[in-house]
This record gives sequence, structure tokens and C-alpha cells, in this order.
Amino acid sequence: MKKPLLSELTLREKIGQTALCQLNNPGIKEIEKYPYGSFWVTGDFNFGVIMDEVDQTSEKREKFIASIKAVNSRLKVPTIRAADCGTTVPSKDYGYVLDSLSVGSTGSEEYAYKTGLLRGKMLRSVGTNWVWSPICDIPARDNSSILGRTYTDDPDKLLAMNIATMKGFQDAGIAACAKHFPGEDGMEYRDAHFSETKNLSTKEEWLKTQGRMFQGMIDAGVETIMTAHQCFPAIDNTTRNGRYVPATLSYKILTKLLKEEMGFKGVVITDDVWMRSVGTYCGDDMSRVYVEAIKAGNDIILGVKDFYFDAIEEAVLSGEIPMERIDDACQRVLDLKEKIGVFDDDFELTKGDADEINAECIAFNKEAAAKVPSLVCDENKLFPLDPKKHKKVCIIYSGHDAEGEHKGYDSMQTFIKEFEKRGCEVTLKKGLLKSFASEADLKEIAATHDLIIYAGFLKRWTPHGKCGFYGIEISTFQNALRAGFEKSMGIGIGSPFMYYDFYSAFPTFINIYNFFPEIIEAAVAAMFGEIPFQGGEPFKLVPDYVKERLAMFGAVEEEK
Repeated sequence: MKKPLLSELTLREKIGQTALCQLNNPGIKEIEKYPYGSFWVTGDFNFGVIMDEVDQTSEKREKFIASIKAVNSRLKVPTIRAADCGTTVPSKDYGYVLDSLSVGSTGSEEYAYKTGLLRGKMLRSVGTNWVWSPICDIPARDNSSILGRTYTDDPDKLLAMNIATMKGFQDAGIAACAKHFPGEDGMEYRDAHFSETKNLSTKEEWLKTQGRMFQGMIDAGVETIMTAHQCFPAIDNTTRNGRYVPATLSYKILTKLLKEEMGFKGVVITDDVWMRSVGTYCGDDMSRVYVEAIKAGNDIILGVKDFYFDAIEEAVLSGEIPMERIDDACQRVLDLKEKIGVFDDDFELTKGDADEINAECIAFNKEAAAKVPSLVCDENKLFPLDPKKHKKVCIIYSGHDAEGEHKGYDSMQTFIKEFEKRGCEVTLKKGLLKSFASEADLKEIAATHDLIIYAGFLKRWTPHGKCGFYGIEISTFQNALRAGFEKSMGIGIGSPFMYYDFYSAFPTFINIYNFFPEIIEAAVAAMFGEIPFQGGEPFKLVPDYVKERLAMFGAVEEEK
């Protein structure tokens, strides 16, 4: 079909191109009245279905595709489907691709490209053609909402790997999205889902870090950019009731800076507008949030409810939102849809075979995983392990997400299997006792085992805000090494900062970043010297400010 001209669309149809909803909005049943332009396929979950006559919890993507076709047949402009996916896609037909943190350990732009390509192929094959990735935030150490979602904290390397990922998505027929503009300041650890968050960089500081990141993505051809709900007072210090305006609602940040100064010609989309950090600024008047977001320069509003149409229509008819602003937003969305081919006569909603894509993912995961585990230190010269010398092994697990399929504690079974393949006997414990009795317990473990492994897992968003161990999890670290120091080692899973934060007393430590079976298999192989430790440290083990302060004091070697 031909891409429609703006003159061929009604005001409500133009507004629809700026509206992106979840699949349970009642207005989808009255699609002519609420002509949504985009749908949000949520997270790493199964696809929902959007027609009354179809089971709302169906896992059959054929029904999902049939419902999309039915909706599109009633619209003048076809819809696009967007997903916020991490290691997998919202369909149980597929496995996973290694996560960003693990791939970041390899430092490989080729692997970053492949993760984008494979995730893109998965998404394309299930009817999705837009992904809100890659993440361009340079994260703070304590920000658990970003933890593990980026490749590295090195700006140059992150930009290069993000561009590679973007190209992978694009080669799979998926539009990419750089997020979250204007990015982090390296200090903010709060979560915009709940709190007002801030980027307190000066503009000069920002231009050297996050500004350079987003400019690089723009110059490389990213199609869309997602806003952050945090404020950026260096660019816009407007306040209301003592609160700074969030970037999502700031004309100075989105139109003057992003679109005009940085020259971004693509689609600007908000992050989910139901987060507290944006709604609070408008007194939780969501109609006002919608209007302010369009006025600021957003072209698509993510997560709207049906009353969005009336709110924007009234604002346009009253003159509060100029028709030129709606036309500009609508045209940008139409151009995006044209770029990903939805107006082509031979466009297919789905493309690709699940079995073939899964086979590619398995091969990639196996190859890349061998280059993930990194050796941080080995002061006691434990490696390489010897099956005859390290016959009896005790794994002490501390961490989040303890039980269940693909969970931290249960992933220890892969360690057990790999050690047993090499003739070892393995005991698995969940933490140490939170009492002095644990010292006796640990002495017993040290006396009866040749190797003690402290495996720690810190999960993103657990807890929200600063990420750390708690309860019996942290008591393990208080009591670790009281016995068996010479035969003890640590393994960090999840947070790349675990060594400095919790394990710095350990003489031997490795990072594996995630508990995918392929990575654990590679880690054990490296521990036994069958393959080298090839991973790097994608994030700084020691904070810069600590290094700078210690350099001021120097070091004096203690006399023996």
C-alpha cells in the first residue's frame, strides 16, 4: 500500500500515530474511534492477544498475528509492534541470547552485532518490528535499574558496541532505539519508576559523556530515541511545586537540544508515562502529562490509555498544541513505518523460522560464552584446578532469586554437573548461619573439602534502588574465610561490582556475570586449565574517585 499523505488523514488518525498502547486497552475493540498506530508487546512475557474472540492468554502466535491482521484491515495506516526485550523475546518458541553484561566481558563488537541480529530475528519472526534497545546510559555503580543492561561503563567502547547492536537489529528488519535520553550522570541511583531522578551534569560534562553517546548513535543512523523521565537542570531548570521538569516534558531538552542542536530527525518516544517521576510533576493529571509530552517534542507517547485521543484532540482544537506539532510527529512516525517496510506490497508480518533461529542462538551462545569468564585475582595460585587434588568441593551460594527454573540457586546444579564430570564430589549449601555457630560449620567444611567456592548472585532490581545482599545472604560474607582461606575462592554472578563491594578479601576470584549454562561450563573449563580465562572487566572494579584519592596518599610497603 502507498504511504498516506498527511492531507489524507483525519486529526484523530494523526493523533493515533502518536499513540502507543498495551494490548489490553478496551479502545482496540473500537479501533476506528481509537486508531492506535503502535502496540506494546510487554517485556519477556508471552504475547497477549487483542481481539475479544481470541483467548486472552494464548501462547499461539498465529492467533496474535491473525488479530494484528484483523486490526490493520480496519485502519488506514498499519500498526507496528514494539518490544522491550532483553535476552529473549515474548514467545515460548525461543531460547535466549547472552545478555549485554556477559557480551561486554568479551569486548567484541562482532558479538554485540550478533546479539542485535539474533534478537532482531526472533522479534521479526513473531510479528514485532521495533525494539527499545540498545541502552545508552552510562550507569552509576549503585543504580540497580540499569545494572546488567549495558555492555560496559567505558563510553567509547559502549558507543561502538551499541552501534554494532543497532546495525544487527536493522539487518534483521527491526528499528532500533537509543535510550534513555539525556542519560545518566554516574551518580543517580534512584529509580524513575518511583522517584524524581536527576542528571546533575553540567552541559560541558554531558557533552563529553552522555551527549557524545547519543550524538554518536544519531550520526550512525539510529531511527528512534527514548526519553528519560529524569530532570536535567543544566538544560532546563524549570520547576513546578519545587520539582524540576523531567526531560520527557521539556521542550528545551527534546526539541531545542535533541532535535535542533543535535539534529535528530527520527522518532522521539517517551518512556512509560505511568512512572511516578513524570506523573508527579503534573499532579498525576495524565491528560496533562499527555499534552505536555507532545508539546515538548515527543512523537510517540508510550503506554497511553484511550482517553489520550480526547485529551490531545481538545488541546489541538483549542490551539494549545499547534497543528504543525501533530503533523511533524505524525510524519516522523509515517517515515519510520516506511523505513521498516510496512507500506511495501510484499511486507510480511512475520519472517523467519524458529528452529533455524534457535540453532543460530545456541551456536552463538556456545562460542561467545567461552570468552566471558574473567580472572580477577588468584593470589593463592589455585588455578589450574587438579581433579585429584581438588576432589571434594563445597559450593556456598548467597544471592537473590534463589529457587526455580533459570534462577540463581538452581543454576548451581550446572556447576555440580561440570565438577562431577571431572571426577569431583560436590556439596551445595545455601549460605552460612547468621551466628557464631557458622564458624564451627565453616571449620567442618574446610576440614572435609579441598575447595570452597563462594558463589554470589546479585540480581537487577533486587532490591529496588541500591543493589546488595541482605539477611542470611550478607552474613555469609561476614563469616567467609574464617576457615579454609587457602582453599577458598569467589565467583561473581550478576553485578560486575561484586568483587570490590563484597569479595575484596578473597585471594581468588572470578567474574562470570550470568548463570547461563554455557558460561558456567566455560568457567569450570577455565578453572581446570582446559581453556584460558579470556574475559575482561567491562566495568571498573574500583571506582575512579577511590583510585584518585589513594593516588594522593601514595603507598608505603610495610616492613617485614
